[in-house]
Amino acid sequence: MQRIVILGGGFGGVYTAMYLEKYLRKQIKRGIIELILINKDNYFVYQPMLSEVVGGSVGLFDTVSPIRRLAPRTTLYVREIEKIDIENKSVILTPQFTHASTKIPYDHLVLALGNVTDFRDNPGLHEHALPFKNLADALIIRNRVIDAMAAAANEQDPLLREQLLTFVIAGGGFSGTEVCAEVNDFAKKLCRDYPQIRREEINVILVHSQDRLMDKELPESLGAYAGKILAQRGVQILFGRRLLTATPEVAILDDHTRIPAKTVISSVPSMPNPLIEELNLPKNHGRIQTNTFLQVEGHRNLWALGDCALIPLKDSFCPPTAQFATREAKQLAKNLAAELNDKAKKPFHFKVLGMLGALGHHSAVAQLFGIFKFSGLPAWFLWRFIYWLKLPGFDRKLKTAASWFLEMLLPADAVQLKITPSQGIAQIHFEAEDIIFREGDTGDYLYILTSGEVEVFNKEKGHLANLGPGEYFGEMALLNKKTRMATIKCTKPTNVLALSKKDFGALIANFAELKRNFEETERLRREKL
Repeated sequence: MQRIVILGGGFGGVYTAMYLEKYLRKQIKRGIIELILINKDNYFVYQPMLSEVVGGSVGLFDTVSPIRRLAPRTTLYVREIEKIDIENKSVILTPQFTHASTKIPYDHLVLALGNVTDFRDNPGLHEHALPFKNLADALIIRNRVIDAMAAAANEQDPLLREQLLTFVIAGGGFSGTEVCAEVNDFAKKLCRDYPQIRREEINVILVHSQDRLMDKELPESLGAYAGKILAQRGVQILFGRRLLTATPEVAILDDHTRIPAKTVISSVPSMPNPLIEELNLPKNHGRIQTNTFLQVEGHRNLWALGDCALIPLKDSFCPPTAQFATREAKQLAKNLAAELNDKAKKPFHFKVLGMLGALGHHSAVAQLFGIFKFSGLPAWFLWRFIYWLKLPGFDRKLKTAASWFLEMLLPADAVQLKITPSQGIAQIHFEAEDIIFREGDTGDYLYILTSGEVEVFNKEKGHLANLGPGEYFGEMALLNKKTRMATIKCTKPTNVLALSKKDFGALIANFAELKRNFEETERLRREKL
């Protein structure tokens, strides 16, 4: 029996499984071929409509389809991948419900892992920027907008109110532009629920490193039109800038501009999946090099497609879009079936049919066949119709159409669905000169320095100490249930681990020796005060 293992449940992976089921139907039925798909979720996300989840234009589950329903003859493993072992032709899955890993051998391996939003090289973004890549990200962004609006409605401090009502989005490609438009529309619609907030107070800022929006996807005229439309709706667009880092209080750009904001969303940088980076395969700019048959160069049993693959065309390479991924999946499935049946393979050819981008508020931009350009309301109808037509499954089409119809009749709901458990220890990044807490503040967290340096001082005695990596602070207010007795200021970029008051209480209640250590440190520091 030949086993084909597919890694990834995006457009490339799911559509490959669907087409392989079609082209190898008889062999699968007879047990000659086994298909396995491995993905961390049991559903497929229709990415082009993901931004509409943020604004509530479509329901939470309208953009997802169960993978088992789309590919019923494929065995699905809903697991994280620990390692891809090319030499031993196997995939190792992380433990689930036990402490043992699972090893899955393969005869043919299809790599469709896509890219990830990776903030590893951007301190501060990892801790404080919200990515926009999957369904959970869209839900978190929606919840954040609602939280910020609700808090701002009752906030009297003008600076904090400004921070709560400022939303910074980094990246002016399709994803960044579409989520920016949805956040802007959604926040302003919510003003109906919060009469204390004027629409003019909402400040949505889009930061883009180029001189026009969607510069890689659309012609100059449509990119300029998109920028004009968003500007008319109150979005501030900062061209030629990059989001450098963020703290709990501000977004910091590469020209050192500091934007007071509590919400920072970033669709960049898009990086290769870490599993792909680890593979000893031919790569170019992090993408796996394939031949025109979509086989990894130098490997007959390895195949790659989608965002993680560099697939040659006649005079260029395939762009990382869903439109190409679905066509790549079809040709890969045909070629893999031909490889198994000792038949001739065919090279991949495809010319882009068009590109569409939503701008919210019944507006969009579109280009078809490289010739016809549309904008405004006609492009919006075209955008919705084409993507609705391509939604997999009649039930999803019906549900999405119903959501769109109801959206035109009923106001947006400020209902939250919070599914993320509270984090016991939070990672927080601060820049130099930032204040972590002030003298007189309520004690709410214990802080442990992992990098950087802070200065401790108060009004009575001035400078008290400098603390570095491995040291902690904040325990005095927690142990004595009093307000902060000193101010903590960063002297350089600093990272800390923050343990909440509740978790700190549970920790010292169960570890007597640890409690004594904290109390001794607190006693020594109190003597200095």
